[in-house]
Amino acid sequence: MSQPKSRDLLVAVSNELAEIRERLEDLADLTSELMTDCPAERRAEAMSSVQDFDLLIQRLDGLSGLAAALGAGAPLATALHALTLSDLYDRLVGDPGIRPSMSAPSGELTLFD
Repeated sequence: MSQPKSRDLLVAVSNELAEIRERLEDLADLTSELMTDCPAERRAEAMSSVQDFDLLIQRLDGLSGLAAALGAGAPLATALHALTLSDLYDRLVGDPGIRPSMSAPSGELTLFD
């Protein structure tokens, strides 16, 4: 497959993932609304399900961003910055040699450089 066609496909995949994310967010909102009628003894379980929606939405955001960046021609190391969840990053990359370099933690929090 040629470079432009591959990029077009990645952009299309990104758009599809973004649409799935929107639908999933609608379902999460509906679930939150329905929790008001949830019996107290089941509320913790229902809250866990809402949190699962949030995690799925974050994963879709990352995958959509990755596909969009690759579709725009960004280098892989740059595109991987779209993956905001480290567990998703680790599952997709697997190879620590590809991981962007990160400085060792200094134990100090820097809010502004």
